Amino acid sequence: MSKSVTGEKPLGLRIGESVFCVGYLITMMILGFVFLTKAIKGFSNSDLRADYYLYTSLAALTLVLGDAFHLIPRIVQNVRGEREKDAFALGLGNLISSITMTITYIFLFLAVHFATYPFYSTEETFMAEGFRQVILILLLVLATVRVVLCIFPQNRWFDGVGDQRWALLRNVPFTAMGIVTVVYLVRFYMSGVDMANGEGLFFSFLPYSRFLMMAILVVVSFLCYLPVVLAGKKKPKLGMLMIPKTICYIWLICLFFDLT
Repeated sequence: MSKSVTGEKPLGLRIGESVFCVGYLITMMILGFVFLTKAIKGFSNSDLRADYYLYTSLAALTLVLGDAFHLIPRIVQNVRGEREKDAFALGLGNLISSITMTITYIFLFLAVHFATYPFYSTEETFMAEGFRQVILILLLVLATVRVVLCIFPQNRWFDGVGDQRWALLRNVPFTAMGIVTVVYLVRFYMSGVDMANGEGLFFSFLPYSRFLMMAILVVVSFLCYLPVVLAGKKKPKLGMLMIPKTICYIWLICLFFDLT
């Protein structure tokens, strides 16, 4: 039997962290299946929102299933105590969640795409489609680079230490994905403002103001995520920032509920 490692977290902190992780996994799983159910009904009823629901559900389920690979080992570790051999399971979980979190942003883009695309006027369709294609290509290229960088052994996922240089390197394209996503969301928010001022046309399943809130949540999530990735090993207390980061993702998915 392997020995417990030193520096084990206090019992109260382990319990609180575990409760939060379980609550997050259950909540996001429920949200994902709710949207999936809506998608299945939408396809059977020829509802224009079917694709929108589908990609929202894929975003939620991809995110939560990937996170489960590193949160469940962490919960188990909190219950039984830290062990030296846990480094591999936690490292594998972090690798998988890094990849699935990247894919989630592609699905989020597609969810926004199908929330707005069917309602563009004929005059705006050409320009809007060109903008979407550019954004999609950028996201796909950045996502590919990010995933490739994640699977390099130099990341040292499994030794419990990692490599800070590679952590920085692999998060450059991921941060760029966040910036591109924010630009995309703000673009549609501003289109809604133009519509309100009578200067353009913008229709969506969602109130246009939600796009600004989504952009803000993406920014906040990255502001919480990057310090943990880049300095969390040296300053473990930074790990607490993952709580608001996780709340941002739950809030973000909730904003995709339409009002009809």
